[in-house]
Amino acid sequence: GFEDSLILWVDRTAVGVGGGVCQVSTTVFRSAFLGGFPVVERYNHGYVVSWYGEPGMDATIYTPSVDFKFRNDTNAFLLVQPVVDSVNGVISFLFYGTKPDRQVTVSEPVISDVVEAGEPVYQEDESLAPGQIKQVETAKKGLTVTIERTIVENGQSRTDKLVSVYQPWSAVYLVGPGTAIPGQEKPATP
Repeated sequence: GFEDSLILWVDRTAVGVGGGVCQVSTTVFRSAFLGGFPVVERYNHGYVVSWYGEPGMDATIYTPSVDFKFRNDTNAFLLVQPVVDSVNGVISFLFYGTKPDRQVTVSEPVISDVVEAGEPVYQEDESLAPGQIKQVETAKKGLTVTIERTIVENGQSRTDKLVSVYQPWSAVYLVGPGTAIPGQEKPATP
């Protein structure tokens, strides 16, 4: 039942089966995180994925080795109901259960260890016409994002940190055979 969509594959964004599953894991993660549930396993994406909004609140999955898990610590059943609005392209998750006596506050993200993206990469692509250039990757800075979550429950307070480390990502261009590379004298290499 999966459809092709964008996925991260090694050092590229590509179209593949299962793309979009990370939107589901990210949305469930945000609901669980903001609800104060313990996060058991969570991985951020390799680089900042702009369509998830502000970095630091994403959760990637890749079966069987990378997963997202949270624990229901309410001592009651928890119903997780997906709501899909296909017309507007929106998915949300409603959590139903016994409401715990907790208040959750989440800090603004703190960004550190910023690393500039590398030089653009140009690769010859025989399917393009001579002189044609097609961008297939957008440059992204590498960075570390730290978010603190404070949970006050039954008169006790605890704070945990969510740290996400994103690698820098170079812009990648495909160019037709013999195309001059901007700022260089020689054509791209195949």
